[in-house]
Amino acid sequence: MWSESGSRRSRAGGARIGGVGKGEGREVRKALALHVHQPIGEEIRSIAGYYMVLEEGVLKYRDREVLYLLEAAAADTSCCGGAGMGFIMVPGYIRELRGRKNEEGLWVSEVDRVEDEGERREITRELKARHPGFQQIIFA
Repeated sequence: MWSESGSRRSRAGGARIGGVGKGEGREVRKALALHVHQPIGEEIRSIAGYYMVLEEGVLKYRDREVLYLLEAAAADTSCCGGAGMGFIMVPGYIRELRGRKNEEGLWVSEVDRVEDEGERREITRELKARHPGFQQIIFA
């Protein structure tokens, strides 16, 4: 992933602290992250290769919706030879889908990260069942 400070854009965008909730008698801060949507099928280059978003999807999970991306990466300019893989990136629970555009004209969504390990396991199971060709699941 690349940061917005360089020539490449971050899929996850910048994270910031969002709302405050209650948890076991204390305040708990939830991380609100901004997800920058990359164009579907466009190569996003790096020094050793590229990645691309093949498809975006929404998974209904309990009473929320999870944003996920089917992606492919290839190391096609590496000194060590070529390789590639497909994977699923999970930015998080959708708060606002495509609520605004950034200065580059790309859609930006607000998401809450999936932090609970039990929820991550269940979401992973559901995504692997929905997309059996993708066995690598990455949570932002």
